[in-house]
Amino acid sequence: MRRFLRVRAARKPPPYVIGVSWPRSGHHLLARLLRLYYGATFTYCGFYGQAGCCGRVPCARAGTVRYSKNHDFDGTLPQDPSHRHLIQTRAFVPSVVSNFELYLREGGADDRVSFARFASAQFSAWRAFQDKWVTSDFARTQTVIPYEALIRDPTTALIYALSSFGDTRPDPARLRAAIARVDGEEVAQRRITPRPGTGVHAPRDVTQFRHYDAHLFGYLDKLALTRQEVNRLFRRHLGRDAAEENMLALQVSPSLEQLEQMILGSPEYAARGHRLRAV
Repeated sequence: MRRFLRVRAARKPPPYVIGVSWPRSGHHLLARLLRLYYGATFTYCGFYGQAGCCGRVPCARAGTVRYSKNHDFDGTLPQDPSHRHLIQTRAFVPSVVSNFELYLREGGADDRVSFARFASAQFSAWRAFQDKWVTSDFARTQTVIPYEALIRDPTTALIYALSSFGDTRPDPARLRAAIARVDGEEVAQRRITPRPGTGVHAPRDVTQFRHYDAHLFGYLDKLALTRQEVNRLFRRHLGRDAAEENMLALQVSPSLEQLEQMILGSPEYAARGHRLRAV
């Protein structure tokens, strides 16, 4: 008697997605939304200090782990086209205000001068993240969700995120439920305060930040150069770093060429040339 065996197609592992996010861009909010939508079987690794984490990207347990986190702090995370990436970004000004609150937990001074220097330094990392993960050719092939879009229209943003996991026909009822009851959080005064079950809510108003100053924040909205670029030009032509109190104003120069022309036309440069000739 012949026996017929049913040949079963090999099951593909569930899609694994690499989360790459600029800090304070809503990564944990999105991870909580995904967990609520998919249920307790949705496995997530927070990477930074999480117990049992392999410490690698892509995750060694890709498929078992569905979603993982990485901020690419040092700029060395590879852009791996064999994996899907869910990239989250945020406008510089609100993100740097939020990041400053957490920076204070490391012992930073809580004053306007400290905030201005912190913002100046953070812009270098923010611009590098944008260049690599938001505006690059690689980013155009991935899923990019700005924090502002996630907060303004969480349904559309979550549908967009679900598509990264191969879910092209999301359940409207589950979407609404996840968005309505997701846990929120407030970041202020050196700490993160959980807000259980508050749902997706409006972002903070930066004008209410205790160090807000219209003049200072006017610079932050227009930053173009990094402090390293500014200092390289100053050292080349004037033999010194730029004065810290002028740094943000110098960083809003539209280009290095324009900043260089300003330096070359300054009285200090002219005087330096006279001194060098005298020597």
